[in-house]
Amino acid sequence: MRIGEAAARAGVSADTLRYYERLGLLPAAIRADNGYRLYPETTIRRILVIRNAMRFGFTLKELAAFLQARDTNSPPCRQVRSAAQQLLDDVDRQIADLVATRTHMRRTLREWDQRLGAVKPGAPARLLDALPTAPPAARPSSSNRMRALSRKRR
Repeated sequence: MRIGEAAARAGVSADTLRYYERLGLLPAAIRADNGYRLYPETTIRRILVIRNAMRFGFTLKELAAFLQARDTNSPPCRQVRSAAQQLLDDVDRQIADLVATRTHMRRTLREWDQRLGAVKPGAPARLLDALPTAPPAARPSSSNRMRALSRKRR
């Protein structure tokens, strides 16, 4: 099948197929006489495997290595398992950091409520000036941290 059909059936763009091919995630497509890429039916399943693995947290670089090993009859199962454990460990660290951040924020809000209760309406409570020092893991906002960790994994 041609690239457009393969992409549509796999739920990705033609550019994604070309990109996956460049990264070694997909075997090089056969070329028709007119230069069009032709993909076998197995391409659809492979793309689904790639997309599911990405959702799990694997990087494209990791997947390329795993799939190339698999294609050369060197099953990377133990490496895949080890990498998945690292992903889980990273998630556990992120959760611990988020829990610490939430605890810090709740404590700060309780302190601010006390401070606001002690000042007259309209008087400055200087809430931002009273921010306690956050634990190092809790300092960046969770959304910025998650984005940074996500980029680091790629």
